[in-house]
Amino acid sequence: MKNNTEQNSQIPTELDLVNYFHSGSKSPEDYSIGTENEKFLFHNASLSPLQYSERSGIVDVFEILINQFQWSPIFDGDNIIGLSDAKNDRNITLEPGGQIELSGAKCSNLHQTNEEFIRYHSQISYICNELNIGALGLGFCPNWGFNDMAKVPKTRYTIMRKYMPKVGNLGLDMMHCSATTQVNLDYSDENDYSKKFRVAMALQPLISVMFFNSPFLNGKLTGLLSNRLRVWADTDSDRCGYLPFAFGDSSKFDDYAQYALDVPMYFIYRNGNYVVPNHISFRNFLSNGFIDSDGEKFSATMNDWETHLSTLFPQVRLKKFLEMRGADSGNHNSILSLAAIWTGLIYNIQVLDEVHKMISKWTYSDVLHLDECLNKDGLNASFKGNNVLELLKELVSLSKQGLSERNVRNAHNDTEEIYLEPLFEVLTKKRTPSDELISEFDHEWSNKINPIYNKHYL
Repeated sequence: MKNNTEQNSQIPTELDLVNYFHSGSKSPEDYSIGTENEKFLFHNASLSPLQYSERSGIVDVFEILINQFQWSPIFDGDNIIGLSDAKNDRNITLEPGGQIELSGAKCSNLHQTNEEFIRYHSQISYICNELNIGALGLGFCPNWGFNDMAKVPKTRYTIMRKYMPKVGNLGLDMMHCSATTQVNLDYSDENDYSKKFRVAMALQPLISVMFFNSPFLNGKLTGLLSNRLRVWADTDSDRCGYLPFAFGDSSKFDDYAQYALDVPMYFIYRNGNYVVPNHISFRNFLSNGFIDSDGEKFSATMNDWETHLSTLFPQVRLKKFLEMRGADSGNHNSILSLAAIWTGLIYNIQVLDEVHKMISKWTYSDVLHLDECLNKDGLNASFKGNNVLELLKELVSLSKQGLSERNVRNAHNDTEEIYLEPLFEVLTKKRTPSDELISEFDHEWSNKINPIYNKHYL
């Protein structure tokens, strides 16, 4: 029997898996801000989503980015499935339905993040003009379904398309029809992680409500503010949603490792090939390996662990940093304000302590209930006897304090708190982006969905 363990790789222990998270610890002066955003691309003439290899399709978008803006192609077999800008440490990737995503560089401040997305959006705007296409920054397709979307020929997506219907009803819709903005932030050690992880998990529904931006399904209102959240709730309970252990007094790296060990694996990747291990958990794989139909044995490696962690989708995900994953996609100002509010809350010690004190009595059940109420009632909801609007005003003010005290200024002498202005506007108007869309749909658009394609999301 051939044992297919990667060359020079030893089978890790559970301690090795936990130490992987320890190795992500950074000194506060080395903290960075990573921001990711997904958008839908569509044809202006037909208002239909771009397909992968059609004329003026996704491949053509990539060719312009390569030829005009010096991006380098990333291939899966013969298929281009992403772009790299190694000089600036950033990538453009494709989600399963053709959603185009910028995975931004690790920026030291929000002014750099702003400049990065200005450059990226200018490139996408150029391409939109060249190909007569448009871009939507919404949390969910307004009137397209799974069958309408591109099927990006990436091997891991092919595996996931077969897997998703076995574990939930809406996983294929999640893969192909949803889009998000995500913020990635660092921790200094395990204790710091524990505090940040609990705060991030508890606040995820509250922060996300200010970014709700997907009230439509099949061209009609759903009665919810985020159809994206509804779809995620019926995707895969093993690997999605809120994690109960985050609400303990002091969750450790080991708690996350134990959770991840029990989640079934999508695949094993060896020498450019994917092997599907038949719904075994990583714990089983670590202990026993996996023998395929040809009798070849595969043993776990640290690369397998790193890959497996990328296939987990909780509201806050741990790698060697923390990923805040709860927000719908949006426009440029939305992207920056999401990065801003999390940076102000998480990267100031006094603010983090204050927020941790605020949420210290919140339970897993409390947050699940809050998440459900917010999707129906939005800023009119109440929580534990408090008006959600007032809680949010306090949180945005605390974030502003955190950003002000960072005192990082741009060429105009502005601190990073300027990026919170869209959130103060949301709270002043008492209207989320979805509330704005619902009002337009009911009034200016006369209950027609097509005018949404005229909105500016770059």
